[in-house]
Amino acid sequence: MTSTAEERELLAELRELLAATVEDLSVEEVVPDSSLKDDLGVDSLAMLELIAAIEDRWQIEVSQEQAEQLTTVRQIAAHLARSAAAPAGGTA
Repeated sequence: MTSTAEERELLAELRELLAATVEDLSVEEVVPDSSLKDDLGVDSLAMLELIAAIEDRWQIEVSQEQAEQLTTVRQIAAHLARSAAAPAGGTA
């Protein structure tokens, strides 16, 4: 799968957000296939902070069920891409 400039920009922003949100984590440590828990050390509290930061930055809502399914950096980026492409007003 090739990534577009938009996808690369989204990943770059997400990497910076992760590094800013998760204690003792640098942007260089964050790669698309990083497991949030196993590779980056994101615990439940850090995940809550990360989801709040994502919601604030991208002006979207992430449900508890969605958050539980987001286990890698790539999955978060894909979720953001889908959410950004969704029409305003959400789903019925």
